[in-house]
Formats: sequence, C-alpha cells, structure tokens
Amino acid sequence: MSKIRFTILSHGHIENDLAWNTATPNPGNRFNKNPEAIWGEFPSFSVLVEHSDLGWILYDTGCHPGDEKDRLPKSFTDFFPLYMDEQDYLENRLKSVGLTKDDIDVVILSHTHWDHSGGVGLFSGTKAGEKILTSGLDYSFGIANSHADISGIDGGYIKQNYQHEGLGYEFIDEDYKLAEGIELIALEGHSPLVLGLMLHMESGTYIFPSDAVSSKLNYGPPAKPPGFLYDSLGYGRAIKKLREMEKKYDAKFIFSHDNEQFKTLKKAPEFYE
Repeated sequence: MSKIRFTILSHGHIENDLAWNTATPNPGNRFNKNPEAIWGEFPSFSVLVEHSDLGWILYDTGCHPGDEKDRLPKSFTDFFPLYMDEQDYLENRLKSVGLTKDDIDVVILSHTHWDHSGGVGLFSGTKAGEKILTSGLDYSFGIANSHADISGIDGGYIKQNYQHEGLGYEFIDEDYKLAEGIELIALEGHSPLVLGLMLHMESGTYIFPSDAVSSKLNYGPPAKPPGFLYDSLGYGRAIKKLREMEKKYDAKFIFSHDNEQFKTLKKAPEFYE
C-alpha cells in the first residue's frame, strides 16, 4: 500500500451572507416578514498531499493575494470580502512545510471558482503547471462566462484566473484513479462539475467534496442545498453518490467552507498520516 499523508494550507477566510452557502437559513414567516441576514465566516484552504510514488500533490490553490486588495471590483468584494495575511499566501504556506512551487508534482483544481483557482498562476513555468488537472466542463463554462461579461466576473469565475501564461491543463470529467490510494470523484450541482478528492490512507479514508457539498449543514441529513447553485438535480445526485462512498469506505469528510469543522482541523506544518 502506498504511503499517503496530507496537511491543510490555510488561505484566510471569506465573509458573506450565509444564504449563499445554505438557501433560506433564516426564512421569514407571517410574524417576522423581514428576517435579518446571517453574516458568516468561511475558510479558504488547499490540501497538500504527499504520496510515496507520485510525490507532492496540491488540491486547489486558494485565493489570489490581489483578491483582498484591488484585483476585484468593490461591487464584488462588498458581498464577499476576503481577509488574508501574508502568511496565508500559497507560496508562504508551502514554505511553512519546507517546499517551494517547484517541489509540487501535481496540481488539481476541484473547479475554477475564484477562491479555489486564484493561486494557480504561481505554477506558471513549473513541472506541475505543465498539466493541471481540472474539469473541462467547469473550465469551459467558467472561461466563456467570465470573458463574456464586461466586468470579467460571472458568478464565482474571474477572467484573470484563465489568463496565466506557462500553464497547461488536462481535463477530467469522470471518476478517475490518480494513483494507488488517490481518487478524483466527479460531482455535479455546484458548477457543471466539481472534482472531489478521496484519499485511502492507513488511518482511514478521507473525502474532500470541495464546494459540491461545502459544509456539514449542506450534507445533512437532511441535505440543504446552497443558495448559489448551478444544478439542483445534480446536487441531489452528488449527495447520493457521496453517501454511498461514505458507507462503503467508512469515510471521514473534510468540507471546504465549514468554519466550525475547520477550527478543529490540524493545519500545516502538522500532517494527517
């Protein structure tokens, strides 16, 4: 059995109305017709995996440092403010475990929304950057819509994240075994396709569903879809698929935007073995 370990690289946090993440979290009624919005804090992170045969694998790249400053228009950041310290930048998080961008062998983007693909430009001209793995369905949808809008932003897709030179891609739109103990899971709903990550380790199986199911509140039971959703029927199929995998492997989930769970997780430089 291949040896696998992983750690969490924190890239700050995003704040926004909880209704984007979980539809109607505080619904009105006839006694309270104008309920207040629930403002929430949601982590942004990537997952660094060491595989005894494949080397270093990075799943997602977090936000771009400029997204906190002046890269995004105020009309966007008023709704989704990002808070990053310099230590949260991807390059510095890699440094915290003794690595540089050139040490990474494989980069996987679960999907190309801004908070998952913002750091991908770091790998321009590197070995990992020659063939980044992501969903072709999601990528083509994102590049078309972000380039069509005069603002350069459509939903969670940002035009600049598709314009880095020195990057190549391999598109995967189905379940895929990357190496012994590492699988990518094709999940519908949140976007045209999200690639989840499943690690079979000596300590057990871990599933990272990314934004296909971004929190325990979404996963349930009962399942509660987000307010921001590409395909509600696809979301239901993703939940069903993940529950079958959870049962089959007795898997543990690590959700992408679950702040309560995130507080309990070990982060770099500590590893899950």
